[in-house]
Amino acid sequence: MTETEFAAFRTGLVSSYAEDKAQAGEWPRDEAQQRSAREIDGLLPAGGQTAGMLLLTGRTPAGETAGSVWVALRPGLPGGSAWIYDIVVAPQFRGQGYGRALLAAAEQEAARHGATEIALNVFGGNTVARKLYESSGYETTALQMRKPLNQAGGPAR
Repeated sequence: MTETEFAAFRTGLVSSYAEDKAQAGEWPRDEAQQRSAREIDGLLPAGGQTAGMLLLTGRTPAGETAGSVWVALRPGLPGGSAWIYDIVVAPQFRGQGYGRALLAAAEQEAARHGATEIALNVFGGNTVARKLYESSGYETTALQMRKPLNQAGGPAR
């Protein structure tokens, strides 16, 4: 990923991550953008050149940017694991196999760097991504659940 591509990647990522966290009820909307930027910048202090991070760009045959994937190499963890922080396909290229190709590229590059397993988180409402990961051999290892309560502390009706 070039520096120009990284700048666009970061901008989109800050926005989408903030929206995901706010929509999931994990962050207040008025704080989401700032919190998102702080987390991402903390994980990528040297931008696209941050050690231990792989930032890959997927291109169409015509050379257009179809999407990107961000992988953290975690050699200190058991099995020399890798972690997919983000994978995104541009809206006009969705449903054409680019997500699957980016996922495969992330797996291949992580293995090339010594990882023996790869993992990720996916928001529960992201059914398209969940289907992609499941059909690519990913297994559920944890599941978070939540139930809203009414003001009196009882179950919502």
